[in-house]
Amino acid sequence: MKPILLILLIAAPTTAAETDYPPLPKPVTSFGAAVSDGYVYLYGGHSGKAHSYSTATTLGQFLRLNISKPVKWEELSGGPSAQGVAVVAHGGKIYRIGGMQPRNKADEKTDAHSLAGVACFDPKTKKWDDLPDLPEGRSSHDAVVLGDKIYVAGGWKMNGSGGISDWHANAVMLDLKKQPLKWESFEQPFKRRALTMAAFDGKIYVIAGLNEEGSAERTVNVFDPDKKSWSNVAQIPNGVMNGFTPAACVLDGRLYLSPADGKLYRLSEDGKAWPEVATLKLPRMVHRVVPIAKNQMLAIGGSAKGSPSGDVELIAPAK
Repeated sequence: MKPILLILLIAAPTTAAETDYPPLPKPVTSFGAAVSDGYVYLYGGHSGKAHSYSTATTLGQFLRLNISKPVKWEELSGGPSAQGVAVVAHGGKIYRIGGMQPRNKADEKTDAHSLAGVACFDPKTKKWDDLPDLPEGRSSHDAVVLGDKIYVAGGWKMNGSGGISDWHANAVMLDLKKQPLKWESFEQPFKRRALTMAAFDGKIYVIAGLNEEGSAERTVNVFDPDKKSWSNVAQIPNGVMNGFTPAACVLDGRLYLSPADGKLYRLSEDGKAWPEVATLKLPRMVHRVVPIAKNQMLAIGGSAKGSPSGDVELIAPAK
């Protein structure tokens, strides 16, 4: 009897690159996002047509996704509806900061108000606790955490249908280890909104945005908290539209930027250039990018092809 050769086919383990990440429950732009303890958290956002704002299109949803088991987005206890809202994580907790809230119905004149409210979510209790308000309402801004401090920069204060919006000339900081909690203001050398921020290499990066004339800028301002001084690095590349609400994150000790042209850029070590390191399958703006593993990040939601998107895309930058 001839020997029988058995060939065993052993399935290779699934890698993160092969994982299908579930889309958002509802397409959305202009939301806040943060990563904490193995979860991606999302708050608020805009679900309607661009520049069409109402109570029906602005969300107060609060979602999270388990990074290691990304089966579906879990809905948590939400709060006030808000878009142009900032979300950060610190010490296992999630912080929601400001945002814009329309108070009109879809068939009424837009009545948009910037919020001053700040709240902290504890995943252990699944409850929100109010923190001291911002000194003024603020939306279309961003926020980051560096050490034990939350930094907020950019944005404006929208004052309703009968008021003129006030552009913020100051950034603010909240020291989470200092009691009583109190926001402290300091001057920023610009007035811009629709920007993004990142905490990188011990400094605060404020990237791009719209100026008071409504033009997109590609400027990157850098604040040094130790020296209390501002400087600049290379402006972001490839066209003026890249300056409108890009997304940024820090991954493996490097700073990355995802703007409207659908490319992923990484700041060079000398701060003089932004070389291209990846291309998104779906170009988008007014979205978020978040780090999830070594050399891996997710691009989430945003405006794609002129409409809100619920797409969640894995990106692995070139090394």
